[in-house]
Amino acid sequence: MKELKFYNLSQPIEMGIPIWPWVGQMQDVVIERMLYHERDGKQSAVFHCKMHTSTHMDAPFHVIGTGKGIDEIPLSSCFGTGVVVDMCYKKKWEIIGPEDFEKAKPKIKKGDWVIINTGWHHKWDDHYTYINHYPGLYKEGAEWLVEKGIKGFGITGGALDSPLAHAPLSKIMPWLDAEYKRETGEDPEEKWPLYEPAHYLLLGNLIPGIENVGGEVDKITGKRVTIAAFPLNWIHGDGSMVRVVAIEGLDL
Repeated sequence: MKELKFYNLSQPIEMGIPIWPWVGQMQDVVIERMLYHERDGKQSAVFHCKMHTSTHMDAPFHVIGTGKGIDEIPLSSCFGTGVVVDMCYKKKWEIIGPEDFEKAKPKIKKGDWVIINTGWHHKWDDHYTYINHYPGLYKEGAEWLVEKGIKGFGITGGALDSPLAHAPLSKIMPWLDAEYKRETGEDPEEKWPLYEPAHYLLLGNLIPGIENVGGEVDKITGKRVTIAAFPLNWIHGDGSMVRVVAIEGLDL
């Protein structure tokens, strides 16, 4: 039997990691120890956070009121052959579109899991840059993936969609709206008028989407591997943290 090699593609979960920003109160990761080795001879902790924290999978119900919950995503959709594509050439705020997928190596095939390495996982500790500047999808790129018939999608960035694809940006992320106008002289709401189109297109077509991919992704970039990413069995949940693993040497 061929030796299998396993690679962790997930970011850590701990207090003080980047979280998606909203106007108003944000939900940070809070971990409280309830039992202590020093006193109780064992440890047990209570964990508070959104399911959309660190590396996680979005369910259709996240953006579609009648969509399937995370428990309804078929287990077969969470495992399969995939490609890890190098798109580290994409820079701040650049959109990943059909032309990028057409020239991707390895070639993207129907039924593939597609993991995009933008290099943004290296900016994990720079919270503002990581969340507000990563290159991401918009409508056209998501349409290409749907038409290709991929099985699942993951990206080394804060969300499936570009950070600019959250119209009305001036109300949802006003600090980013102001920064973009200041740097470019353009109105992001005119250039990207849709709210999270990639979420709606991918999840609406039952294509699982994973945000905040990271870990050892550089080691298998440019390769065809097996991808495994199983969410929690949360009944009609809108998403779940996942441990994404790439496996080399498993011929499916």
